[in-house]
Amino acid sequence: MTFTYEKFAQDGTLTLLDPPFTLLLIFSALFIIVLLRFAMNPKVMLFIGALIILLSAQLQSIEGILADELNLANSPKNFYFFIAIVVIQVGLIVFAFVKDKKKK
Repeated sequence: MTFTYEKFAQDGTLTLLDPPFTLLLIFSALFIIVLLRFAMNPKVMLFIGALIILLSAQLQSIEGILADELNLANSPKNFYFFIAIVVIQVGLIVFAFVKDKKKK
């Protein structure tokens, strides 16, 4: 299949949404540093974590729909990024609540 954008698909795999998943993973990893250095309200961390998880789940869903409509394979790398984002965010939420509880 020929696309306007060369990197839209590589070797029959949809690669269009690779950069947003990479950005979300880097953003999640940077939140580890922020949470270790600064005290954050656990409720704010819960909101941010849930927002990032929902955003990455929506991206995963959109990627699946696009891959299905274009008869391309879905990128397994993005699925692993999604799982890593969920694990990091859930860990950060738990850590924020534990850190807040110890502070009180």
